[in-house]
Formats: sequence, C-alpha cells, structure tokens
Amino acid sequence: MAASDKDRKNQEVPLEEEPVTEAPAPEEAPPEAIPPEEEAPPQEPSELERLLTEKKELEDRYLRLMAEFGNFRNRTAKEKESTYGDAKAETLRRFLPVLDNLQRAVESPCSDEEYQKGVELIHRGLWEVMTALGVEEISETGVPFDPAVHNAVMHIEDENLGKNTVAQVLQKGYRVDGKILRYAMVQAAN
Repeated sequence: MAASDKDRKNQEVPLEEEPVTEAPAPEEAPPEAIPPEEEAPPQEPSELERLLTEKKELEDRYLRLMAEFGNFRNRTAKEKESTYGDAKAETLRRFLPVLDNLQRAVESPCSDEEYQKGVELIHRGLWEVMTALGVEEISETGVPFDPAVHNAVMHIEDENLGKNTVAQVLQKGYRVDGKILRYAMVQAAN
C-alpha cells in the first residue's frame, strides 16, 4: 500500500493558479438621475424612540385599566347596596296582605272584646316592626293625584275638590326607602 500512495502523490498534478481579475465596476448614474426617494432610505426609529413609544402605550393601557377597575368597583358597590334594598322591599311587600287582613279584622265588629284587643295588639306590633324598617303609608285624601305613588281606579266629578285630587283611598299604599312597595289605589276627582 505504501507504493500505491507514492504513485498517487506522483500522479497528482499541481493546479496552476489563474490570475484573479476584478469584476468591472458597474457604471454609476450621475447624481441628477437618482430619484429623491432613493437618495435617503427611510430611517428606522432609533431604539430610544421605540422604547419611549412603547412606554407611552403601556402607560395609556395602565390608565385605561385603572379607570375600568374604578368603574367596576363603583358598579359593584351600587349593585351590593341595591341588592339589600331590593331584598328588604320584597320581604316587606310579602307582609302587606297580612297587614291588610289584620286591619280589616280590627275594623270589623266583634262581640268578644278580648279577642278584638288581641287582634289590635298583633296589628300594632306588626305595624311597629314595619315602621322600624322604614315603611311609610301612602293613604292621604285631598292631596294632588301623583301617578308616581297613586293608582287611580275610579274617577268622580266633585266641585268641592280641586282638579286631579285624591277623593278617596280605596287601598293604602306603602313605600320604603323611596321605593314603592304598593301603589295606593285611589279615586281621583275632576
């Protein structure tokens, strides 16, 4: 094998180096022929400008998120407050038929004075609890008719009463904390 290696070395012919020639330089166009937009390529924003822009965008996003969170917090607080008021009103509204029935029992004649006294005490106790919770009656006659608190189911002509006046309360109305539990059912005059 040693002989064949020698033969190979002898067989290799050194390559002649070719002279290196420079490629011809492209002809440059005169400066007048270059369009103005090619003279100065658009510059990329510097790293500082890019970071400042990104910082401003992040600050804007942060301020918007803070405003949204503030609105969410306020809306949640209002919903929480209204939930208690709504639940209170609905609970009191369910006691109104009981109050009406006790009022009818008090107004109806009864031969047993002790029984009558017991019904009056129950009625008074229930009404005291309801007033302690803020319930107010809507049952005045002679006041101007107000559709926000009255429900007119009858109409009469009466010269003694003014225009749009409550002539008679047929069923008492009630409100609590500015919310209507039940509209007063009234007879309106004129």
